[in-house]
Amino acid sequence: MNKIIFSLAVVLSLVFFFGCTGGPGYAVAGPSISISPDDYDAGDLTRAPDTVTKVFQVFNTGDALLSIAKIKYT
Repeated sequence: MNKIIFSLAVVLSLVFFFGCTGGPGYAVAGPSISISPDDYDAGDLTRAPDTVTKVFQVFNTGDALLSIAKIKYT
């Protein structure tokens, strides 16, 4: 009988937890950034004055204000 009560308590706890959080993989409320394209290869830039320009689209896919304070290229 104790095993049944314990099992029921565990199952109800998991149902309550995942019901409140939206479950595994559920996006947490707040800002979320999406960039398209997600990568770009500028090729071989060996000559000094080579300049490459590429426009990236930045989207806020979340449900809150997205603030971008700093952009760093790598």
